[in-house]
Amino acid sequence: MTSLLNLSLILIISLFAVHEMDAMTHAEWRLLPILSDLPNEQARQVFLWLHIPLFAGMIWALFFASWKRIAAQIVCATLIIHAAAHFLLSGHDLYTFTAPIETITVYGAALISALYLFLSFRGTSE
Repeated sequence: MTSLLNLSLILIISLFAVHEMDAMTHAEWRLLPILSDLPNEQARQVFLWLHIPLFAGMIWALFFASWKRIAAQIVCATLIIHAAAHFLLSGHDLYTFTAPIETITVYGAALISALYLFLSFRGTSE
């Protein structure tokens, strides 16, 4: 079961990373509080640079921290909330994400996250 959970985390990170690449093409920062108030180029750069510590911290916590199971549960819960935010924002004028990329990356990560949470709370994780 540990291999399945680790594989699911790798898929979750991969889907989220691809989504964030896609987010750059859709200027997702225009939808975010604080960043939406900045000039577009500055907001784009802040959005981009913030992803380095985000991904470094996430990968470290998921695979190297002594509390990696809790970290994985936090990341998974966050990605489910992230998908809900995308759903709620889908009618916004500045929201330009489209299927199938959004469906696969955002909602796929949320679905696999829900599966991870279900399995890990059943006590089957590492």
